[in-house]
Amino acid sequence: MTKINEIKEGIILLDTKQLKTLLHIKGDATLWRYLKEGKLPQPKFTISKTKRLWDRDEILNHLNQNNNGGEI
Repeated sequence: MTKINEIKEGIILLDTKQLKTLLHIKGDATLWRYLKEGKLPQPKFTISKTKRLWDRDEILNHLNQNNNGGEI
């Protein structure tokens, strides 16, 4: 239910693979290191141990505010 409501409101959710593609990251270890270091916000939703979802706009805003205009 939440996912449908979120999509209606215009929120675009990215899974781990899509997030890595957006950020041009190849390895999982790099992504998790960036999360641990605070270079990226934590996932908006944790569906299961292996499925996490991020809000695309939240990621882009975080990068623009904290990482020199979008660079990690």
